[in-house]
Amino acid sequence: MRLGGFAALVLAWCGAIACGSHEPTAQGDGRALAKVGQTPITEGDFRRFLANLPDWTASEKQGSALVRDYLQTLIDRALLLQEARTRGLEQVPNVQKHTAQALRQKLIGEIERRQITSRIAISEAETERAYLDHHWNRQLKIAHILLADRARAEAALAVLRAGRPFAGVAREFSENPRTAPRGGERPYYYTRNNAHPAVRDALFRLKVGEISGVIPVPKGYEIFKVLDETTLPYDQIKSQVYKELFQTRLTAAHKVYVDSLAAQFGVRPSREGLGTLMRVLRAAQQEGAAYLGAAVAGVVLFTNADGQITIGEAVEQSQFIRQARDVSDSLKVDYYLQRDVVAPRLLLLQAYQSGLDREPEISAWLKRRTEDALVLELRRLEASQKAAVTETEVQQFYQAHPDRYRTSSHVEVIEILVATQAEAEELLAEIRADLHRAQPLVALIRTIRKRLERNEGVADQVQALRSLSADPEVCGWLHRRLDNQQTLAQVIEEISQATSPEDLVEQYIMRHLALGRSLRPGGSQVEGSYQLYWYDQGRFGPLVKEAMEADVGALLGPLENDSFYSIAKVTDRRPAELLSFAEVEKRIKISLQEQRERQLFAQWLEELRQTHKNEVEFFREPIEELGRQLQQESQGGDALPAQGAP
Repeated sequence: MRLGGFAALVLAWCGAIACGSHEPTAQGDGRALAKVGQTPITEGDFRRFLANLPDWTASEKQGSALVRDYLQTLIDRALLLQEARTRGLEQVPNVQKHTAQALRQKLIGEIERRQITSRIAISEAETERAYLDHHWNRQLKIAHILLADRARAEAALAVLRAGRPFAGVAREFSENPRTAPRGGERPYYYTRNNAHPAVRDALFRLKVGEISGVIPVPKGYEIFKVLDETTLPYDQIKSQVYKELFQTRLTAAHKVYVDSLAAQFGVRPSREGLGTLMRVLRAAQQEGAAYLGAAVAGVVLFTNADGQITIGEAVEQSQFIRQARDVSDSLKVDYYLQRDVVAPRLLLLQAYQSGLDREPEISAWLKRRTEDALVLELRRLEASQKAAVTETEVQQFYQAHPDRYRTSSHVEVIEILVATQAEAEELLAEIRADLHRAQPLVALIRTIRKRLERNEGVADQVQALRSLSADPEVCGWLHRRLDNQQTLAQVIEEISQATSPEDLVEQYIMRHLALGRSLRPGGSQVEGSYQLYWYDQGRFGPLVKEAMEADVGALLGPLENDSFYSIAKVTDRRPAELLSFAEVEKRIKISLQEQRERQLFAQWLEELRQTHKNEVEFFREPIEELGRQLQQESQGGDALPAQGAP
């Protein structure tokens, strides 16, 4: 592996696997490939490393050369851990805090999985029943009236009930500048999946021609009328029905279990403490200043059999309370306290009481995370603290690279909006996995692109596209586009204009997934495709800024917006004006610091290698044998990571 390879890899790799410095492993871990001092690096260590290797670090080498390339990373890690322990870094507060936080999250997640998530079972019959009972089978064409003031919304409703046509009332009352001129009519059909949760139940109980009451929504108040409906087939939406059903039951089961723990551990709120918290939060919201002094931090909010929860802990555990966001009433504050502070504390208590932390798998996991923390602390000491960048250097870089800091009049994206961060991360992994599985499609598109560049016919290649298996599902989606002459022409144009075949297939995957997965109203009808301008931040939140600053082709997210999460791909941009130095100074400084950190760490790592080179021993025969095995597995189609593989 080239100098600095491990330095670049260490942050992405940390926390992924167990390898490098180990106590002597069991016979089943295979023969030693190398040794650092008295620490062997075995075939088992190597294969665990290989199985969890980040895609972008995949080596292009083959056989024993590949083994030696990756083995150097394992040796580097062993040397780093040896150095960290020699310095006594296991006792450093940074390492202990990092490890303690990681263990806390691990135990909470594991007790939730064992006691709650794993016990939820939903049958096909239940999913089919929910499909009908909760109106997942309906796609509605709607009109709406949006108003910021409730009194004005009630006035509009009264006019409607007096018999005035909905379209006329919408033109007169509605404050939505896009739909009011059209009598409130929305241009698309909406499914339950892409209707906002605030209106979903009320809207889908309406029959064609019926008008809703006044419904509170994040932007004010809305009144709806159902203009038309079509039927959505069960097979097309059943995965989303299942997910909502599962999430509903998970939320209920989580509450029941946490309530039982609250009784078990004797949780009691302090009215005085909660009152103090509300006062300081309201003061912070009004004054916009830091609000937590030492005396306030120690005020008790809850007591239990194990101890107490203070305001300081609540601020540390809940970003909403820490930022004094959306805390205008005590019910919301109590919700954040229960979700972010009390429930995690109770789950952690139960995990310790049940001995979860003493289980061998958890102990082994904690050992790996401690090692990760040691490596990161070494990087901090040897690189991060020494990578200072001056303002002059930042200005010089800005002046030398003006094209890097231009905004756009607009960017084009494909966006999928989902309900939770976990779902967004799962979706991101699904997109990457689908791209890997769609390599035959990528290859065909590459061939078509080359033939188009040479002005050659592509009829045979288009037919080959039609013949591809519909797995992943994006291939089936593309088949349907190829069956229509107009959309076929669009596909050919898209192929000829694409940045790369891989980029185009990733776009196709996201457009297909947006059809059934995006919660953005109207998202399925436009396959998640939007043009974003700076003024769209009110609707799309931080996605606008991220997309404006990202490269074309970048995959963004998860990005939180109004308690939902976006995954998005930038597909095009129109350059506009140069950003001012003040706007990009911080970003440039961070980038230069990171670059300098990588260089410093790579240099220091090479010095460490040279210092300990006599302690490192390679075993040629098992390395050669493993190289042959890996090459055979690769040729046989086994899961050996390759360039670009997930």
